[in-house]
Amino acid sequence: MVKKIDCFIPCRRKGDFLKNLNFLEINTIKLVEYTIQVSLKSNLFRDIYLLTDEKQIFKSLKKKYQRIKLIYIKSTQRPFYEIIEKLKKTKIIKNEEKDICVLLPNYPFKTDLTIKKIYNIYKKEKLNFIASAKKEYFFYYEKKNNRLKSLNYSTKIKNRKKINPLYRLAGGIFFYNAKDKFMKLNLLDNKNIFFVNHHEAFGIYSLYDFITVSALMDVDQSILIKMSNQ
Repeated sequence: MVKKIDCFIPCRRKGDFLKNLNFLEINTIKLVEYTIQVSLKSNLFRDIYLLTDEKQIFKSLKKKYQRIKLIYIKSTQRPFYEIIEKLKKTKIIKNEEKDICVLLPNYPFKTDLTIKKIYNIYKKEKLNFIASAKKEYFFYYEKKNNRLKSLNYSTKIKNRKKINPLYRLAGGIFFYNAKDKFMKLNLLDNKNIFFVNHHEAFGIYSLYDFITVSALMDVDQSILIKMSNQ
């Protein structure tokens, strides 16, 4: 069968809080390369596209990973699904019924096995959308009437382990069908969420996160995954 799954890796030059985040190096490998490598290792995708506003760095990546393709976009804060919709309308990519995978490069610990697990569930359950996420058991607060109120606190809770978890998109893995309008789907539906462990859910947003990941890369990954599953 001809694969009809395309992978898109949004890779802006400017990070939300850290300049050139996706192109910074960890152990002589650029951050985005960890995601390129797992996308190739998964052996799921027909085409792998790098959506970037940095042509020069892409040329060096293209020499190293000949299968990836470049789509040049202007630096933007728009959600990735809006960018892909625009690319379909301008016929830069084929407007056909297919599955789309988006992998965010600021989650370097995602694995090819997890990507394949998520895709298998997506196909088996005949879903239109699925995303990786994490359960948060800490108290989170919002301001109401000039008072801070916990989103998940109850006076009935006597044991911290019984805190109702909040769900947070994490891990940077998304699958959806190109014919559907991604933005209209209900992200809060449990069946559309795959929970990754704490290790794979770790994302890089700040310099502190980047330093933490740099240190963790030197640790046996199998030990970290085993610990984060407990």
